[in-house]
Amino acid sequence: MIELLATTLGLPITFLGVVLIHELGHFFAARLVGVKAEVFSVGFGRTLWSRMSPAGVRWQIAAIPMGGYVRFVGDENAASLSSMPEGPVIPGSLRAVSRLRQAVVVLAGPLANLVLTLALLTAVPLIGGQTAWPWVIEDLALSEDVSPLLSGDEIIALNGKAITPNTSVEMLGSLLGDAPIADYAIRRDGTEMMLTGPRPDLPLLSLGAPGSPAETGGLEVGDLLLSVDGAALSSWAALQAAVANSKGSPLQITTNRGGQIIAAQLIPELSGGRWLIGVANAPLFTLAQETPSLGDALTSGWTQTVDLLSGMVVGLTASTVGEGDPCALDGPLAIGQAAGQAIQLGPVVFLTFMAVISLGLGVLNLLPIPILDGGHLLTLAVEALTGRPMGKRLQAVLFIGGVTLIVFLMLTATINDLGC
Repeated sequence: MIELLATTLGLPITFLGVVLIHELGHFFAARLVGVKAEVFSVGFGRTLWSRMSPAGVRWQIAAIPMGGYVRFVGDENAASLSSMPEGPVIPGSLRAVSRLRQAVVVLAGPLANLVLTLALLTAVPLIGGQTAWPWVIEDLALSEDVSPLLSGDEIIALNGKAITPNTSVEMLGSLLGDAPIADYAIRRDGTEMMLTGPRPDLPLLSLGAPGSPAETGGLEVGDLLLSVDGAALSSWAALQAAVANSKGSPLQITTNRGGQIIAAQLIPELSGGRWLIGVANAPLFTLAQETPSLGDALTSGWTQTVDLLSGMVVGLTASTVGEGDPCALDGPLAIGQAAGQAIQLGPVVFLTFMAVISLGLGVLNLLPIPILDGGHLLTLAVEALTGRPMGKRLQAVLFIGGVTLIVFLMLTATINDLGC
């Protein structure tokens, strides 16, 4: 029940947040350059409540809470920035200002999403703390007979790679590759030493979902998974790959539970387009946390934003040339489920999730597709080169083509949710 409620609320909360910030970017940029807004709507569809501001803007709440829109003077409809290309110029419309100012209004939406992502990723360590540096082990998930590490050990390097202030826990898996064990350089009571022990990203189970394949198959929190279908597991990533590649076929699992070897059979379930067994990873150790200064949090937020942006651009480029995974395109079902899971895991995870969605919305809106901001920028560029506005008929054809392409992508994403 709680999971269903979280999923039901997660999607509209996420979309309301990131889309409204996007539209507010357009709105305030328009005011800055002299373009007047007629309507600012929270949600779509039938109007539930509205109020006219002294500035002549109708602020309203609509029935479908999946975002919103801003409509400017001279717009034909609620599709933001689609002004009449022909006829008399209406004072306060987009056509009444220069193409440069129009471009400012167009770019302000994606820029607002970028700023929101930066703000959220800056807020996350201020709310939830961040890993202190130097790294100090605060707690261990396995006993001393399994791991030679102790609480209070300071980790200096892993597999010869020094731990620096820029090293994140999420990077550790890439430092280890497929190696089943790790070489730790540590400092204990002022003495440096080398230890060989288990990886920090072991397939160790936590947060088993009620009724999940893991629970019905007999697995328990704290189990250390050793193999799947006879293949040894060295890391959590290896377990994820084995479950994804199963395509729903039964998996034969061996696990270490407090020194006892136990066999189990799990049947993965398809959820949000992914095969899952309903567990989360428990890391080998947890590290001491600290609350950073605002400057450090901002630096961390900016670094993460740039990394996210770089990854999205690389992914889109790969998809454009046919090298991307078609199942990587998530639809509303997968996003809704992810939003629900993020809400259940707490504000830090949910804010991080919203930051990713916000940046993704900004990047996608810059694609040169009619109806999107990138399509409007392309139109402005063509008009600047030709020296005349694009004809109404051509703009209508491009608009319909853009809508068709967006609908096709949405249908593809929804099919991915159900079948990948």
